[in-house]
Amino acid sequence: MEEKREKNILDIIAEHAVNERLDAILFRDPEFQRLERKIGKEMEAFSRLGLSKKERQTVDRLLSAHAEDATYYSGAAYLQGFKDCASLLRETGVIR
Repeated sequence: MEEKREKNILDIIAEHAVNERLDAILFRDPEFQRLERKIGKEMEAFSRLGLSKKERQTVDRLLSAHAEDATYYSGAAYLQGFKDCASLLRETGVIR
């Protein structure tokens, strides 16, 4: 069973930035919009394959696992970047 840890302020800020601020920025980004359209086209092609329910569920679980992994990785990378930035600001004397 996964152990839940208490969120610190950096976790809360990063979560807000990833879940709200970044979404607002990306949804206006032309490259992100292009990738979203590409996903839509591939979903249409996938729908036309005529897979059985069991096959569709297997693919769905695989894609969901990849999406969960990518979401976790992206959040961790964002948080690490935030921590690195704060560390750099401390090292250069900008903040204490």
